[in-house]
Amino acid sequence: MKFSVIIPVYHSYKYIERCLDSLLAQTVADDFEILCCGDRVEDPTHAIIERYAQKYPGKVQLHLQEGRGPSGARNLGLSLAKGEYIMFADADDYVEPGILEDCERALLAAKADFVCVAFERIDVTGKKFSKDQKVREITIVDVTPENVTKMAFIFTAPWGKMFKRGFLSGCTFPEHPVSVYEDCIFMLSVYPKVKRYIMLPTVLYHYLVHEEQGIQTSASVEKATKFRNDLVDLKKKFEAEGISEPYMKMLDIAAFIHVGIADVHRAAENPDVNIREFCKSAKSFFDENFPGWRKIKMRPYRRFTLRCKAVWIAKQMYRMNIFWIFIKCYNWMIKTLHIDVKW
Repeated sequence: MKFSVIIPVYHSYKYIERCLDSLLAQTVADDFEILCCGDRVEDPTHAIIERYAQKYPGKVQLHLQEGRGPSGARNLGLSLAKGEYIMFADADDYVEPGILEDCERALLAAKADFVCVAFERIDVTGKKFSKDQKVREITIVDVTPENVTKMAFIFTAPWGKMFKRGFLSGCTFPEHPVSVYEDCIFMLSVYPKVKRYIMLPTVLYHYLVHEEQGIQTSASVEKATKFRNDLVDLKKKFEAEGISEPYMKMLDIAAFIHVGIADVHRAAENPDVNIREFCKSAKSFFDENFPGWRKIKMRPYRRFTLRCKAVWIAKQMYRMNIFWIFIKCYNWMIKTLHIDVKW
């Protein structure tokens, strides 16, 4: 088996057919499997997948378990996968016909550990919001102590990437009922294993933005606290394993991006959260656990992205204690203009 595509499923019956159809339309030969994994609950999505499994026996599979959520679903898929290469997809997204072939070709040519593709955000009508993780040309990155922090700027969602199966050996998504950032912890935890990765310029993945969910799934103080604890635990794990200092700097940047920007971005949509106090607690959290955030540079590399500059600007606003004002205005603008931003 060459490819295994793992899809966590939960009440995605409106979109799962489009997702499966896009994967079944791949330009590669039939040597791949689609592992749809989820919890054993009442869900019309399961009947749709079972219909596909009957039509494409062995290729489309449904695997259910008891109450382990999306991380447990991905872990189940990893335990069952037979492919040489692993790809994740969300059930409400879809891919281009060449994603498997293009990613495999890139991995083989560069002998890399994983490959990232450019993606675009769309709404339920097909309207395109933005393109992200897009580079000008195929970019091969050999990880060195000088550039390891670049990985902090890669979107930490597991979808839109292909991994060598051996690279993910022993890797699992953290499972607990509160956090919604298990994918972030997963990606950050595997980065010390990366020797080389590739960025592809072509948009091969389409990420669906649900208008009824607002900008993003709103954050709660409970979720934020759990995520912050997970990041601290990951730092302690790195320290216990003797992970080198450059990776600690990478964690400093990643913690600032995901706690200080992305999490605040979500929290601002929750009317029960005092966003000013939320930002204040985030800043205290950085200073206590990830003090390197204050050293984030506007031009950290010779070839830097707009995201690097945006993160530096956010850092400056945190230092002036005005980020909470900015994020309220920023979220209002996004809702008014009907765009989507994923930090």
